This record gives sequence, structure tokens and C-alpha cells, in this order.
Amino acid sequence: MNPWFVFGPILAAWALVLSALGITREDFPASRGAARVIGAISILLVLLAIGAAIYGGATEEDDEGDHAAVVSTS
Repeated sequence: MNPWFVFGPILAAWALVLSALGITREDFPASRGAARVIGAISILLVLLAIGAAIYGGATEEDDEGDHAAVVSTS
């Protein structure tokens, strides 16, 4: 299983949660420390998603030549 299919949706969910909090709360994030934690988590998730995409692409097996052609004679 490609790890992108794990980290990609987690990153998307994180972005949706942050967007919802930012829209509904005027003082979001409440402190400078909270802003740093949110930024650090965001950077970590982006790096994990990018790394997972690179890893998945590099380790993906080439399936183009493995399939036999099927000829239908009707």
C-alpha cells in the first residue's frame, strides 16, 4: 500500500479543520505558542505527504509490460 493514501487524506483533513477553526473563531490561534504548534504540525504533515508520494512513486512496480493482450474473436 502506498503511504500517500494515508498521509494525503490526513493532510487534507487537517487543512479542513484549520479552515473551519479559522472561519468560526476570530482569535484563532489564540496565542503565539499555539500558532507555532499549528505551523509545526502543518509542516510535518506536508513533509510526510510529499515524502510518501516520492517514496510511493519510486517503489511503484512497472506494470505496463506485464499484461498480455486479450484478443476477442466473436
